[in-house]
Amino acid sequence: MDNSNALAEIQSKYQNCNLLIPSATSVQINPFYKCTVMEVTADTSENSGDIFKVGNTKVGEDHNGKAIYADLFSPAKPLLMKLATAAGIQFHPEHTTVIRENSNTYVGKAYGALRLPDGTFKTHVETKRICLDDEEAKYRLEFMDKSIMGIHEWKAAKAAAEMFKGEWRENPENLNQWNKPEKYYVIADCDREKYIERSVLVNMTLLRKTASEKAQTGAILRVIRALLGIKGTYKLQELNKPFAVPTVTFSPDYSDASVRQAMLQQGMNSMGNMFGAASVPPAARSFGNEVFANTFNPEENLDNPVFASECDVDHEELYTDYEQTPQVPSGQGEELSQQEESTGYFCSECEKEIKENVYTYSLNKFGRPLCMKCQKGAGK
Repeated sequence: MDNSNALAEIQSKYQNCNLLIPSATSVQINPFYKCTVMEVTADTSENSGDIFKVGNTKVGEDHNGKAIYADLFSPAKPLLMKLATAAGIQFHPEHTTVIRENSNTYVGKAYGALRLPDGTFKTHVETKRICLDDEEAKYRLEFMDKSIMGIHEWKAAKAAAEMFKGEWRENPENLNQWNKPEKYYVIADCDREKYIERSVLVNMTLLRKTASEKAQTGAILRVIRALLGIKGTYKLQELNKPFAVPTVTFSPDYSDASVRQAMLQQGMNSMGNMFGAASVPPAARSFGNEVFANTFNPEENLDNPVFASECDVDHEELYTDYEQTPQVPSGQGEELSQQEESTGYFCSECEKEIKENVYTYSLNKFGRPLCMKCQKGAGK
């Protein structure tokens, strides 16, 4: 079953569940490596949590010369973590941590690595510092501006109107989704200080409980953005397109004969590196010229014809029990014996009969006829 059919079967079986697996397309780029492209789709609905609004930008003008603005969004933690999983980003467990410098300061640190197509790793380190005193000052300035210039977010403005005195105003230049002027709420001077203090208190209470987690999460998300090259802001139409994350993995094509041979050879080499090369037993060395040629010094015995066809004298005992008298037709035994005795070459040391090629080699090598056994002694 191929990947597309397998994914379709999973989706049909778990159609009533929230599947957290991105769709993927795999292509075998060579017999050893496969390129996989993971597609991650962002949920751009208002309360999805995948993205958050960070402002707007001017995209043009209408026919009346009025500026046209488009909202800008940034990927939030859920979307960034899905992208990190699809890309295979790994975080070092010992170097991804958070420390508390003092009673009001937390520092998160993250060390991430991304495997590149050539097999190397791209690493990146980021930190995120949260100082409660600085955050409190930032919140105080933010809510002071809102109390004077107005609360433009509809839900926050509606909640403020129920708790604090003020007035609703309209901005005819900005139209809402119903094509009506945007409404915003301005806090009255008498309740402005109470609005600021309460807003700062609510946000600082939550931040003190989660400062450590926010510091570490902030560092991790910074690493993800840096390794994947994610932009800080996107338009909504850009986020409606899936994010494609290509990765290259080692995936041998075992249907290729050359791949199977290479993997087998690699396995044999690995076993040899782990346990050492197995020694060849004497009986195995006696068969085959290539194996047997290493029994003696190759440079000394390459021109000796005896070693190409006969076994080492020390090994002859291994085959004593297997020697059999050759079966010859009647009347030919005496003729064969006469041929064997007609060589006339004998060892000068032990007087054992030797063959003509042994006699010639020994005479040239040692200056006298020697059998194989005596040749070994004379060479020492």
